Amino acid sequence: MTDPLAVIPTLRSFGICLFDDIWRKRFHVNAHWEFHFIRHGRLELHFEKSHFHAGPGDLVLVPAETLHCDQFDSSGEFEVYMASFDWPQAADAFYKAVGGPVVSKLTETQRADLRLQLDLLYNDNQAETDYDQLLSQARFHAVLLLVLKYLALNQAAPAIREQQQNRQKRNQWLIKEVKNYISKHYAQPLSLEMLAEFLSVSPFFLSRVFNSESGFSLSEYLTMVRMNQAKTLLLDGRMNVSEIADAVGYEDSGYFSKVFKRHFGCSPSSMSCKRPPAHT
Repeated sequence: MTDPLAVIPTLRSFGICLFDDIWRKRFHVNAHWEFHFIRHGRLELHFEKSHFHAGPGDLVLVPAETLHCDQFDSSGEFEVYMASFDWPQAADAFYKAVGGPVVSKLTETQRADLRLQLDLLYNDNQAETDYDQLLSQARFHAVLLLVLKYLALNQAAPAIREQQQNRQKRNQWLIKEVKNYISKHYAQPLSLEMLAEFLSVSPFFLSRVFNSESGFSLSEYLTMVRMNQAKTLLLDGRMNVSEIADAVGYEDSGYFSKVFKRHFGCSPSSMSCKRPPAHT
């Protein structure tokens, strides 16, 4: 079944409206729905038993056959983009979804985007071909759907921010646990799979989180920890290269030497020569 909101509304008229002073003094009824985007000025919309305030960048909706009065300050500039439209399949649902006649809970970026779309609609509406009319109706439909999208995003924003904060805290905890484990067990054979199993997460997830949070891979971090410890032991001078290789998790001292040289730019034996002389 087609979603009623997917049906394109019939756009009766659209343009920039400078209100006649009569409309701020008299209650009146329109045969079609009205859509206003306030470009300049402020409006106080009165129904029979309620009234609403709207200002620049706000949207105003007036249902068809609804008695109302548009009270605005005639001493200042009051200008709106105004559309008259029919949307029998979805207008009531749209009105309910946006929460009433005035839509004011939009960000400045969202207001600017809607105004841009309405500027384009205004330009489309000046042409006279059938295709331009269809394009105008499609663009106006897009404007209405954008309003719903933005309101939904704004409503969900607090929950989304909370989810992001919780995710960030979880990721930071995960990174801390990985680093703590490596600092204590770097001399043992370690793999991504082993660390992931220890933390009860998937290897893919652990790898992705570590990369995104640290800026380098888990294997690079493990190598860095091992090499720094190897450097400390070499400068201490109490162990030979083979013993140090084993102490930092390398069974093959030749491979250890290659990794060390690639990491520091010199061999382990050269590094050991740089240790300060012992004081007697």
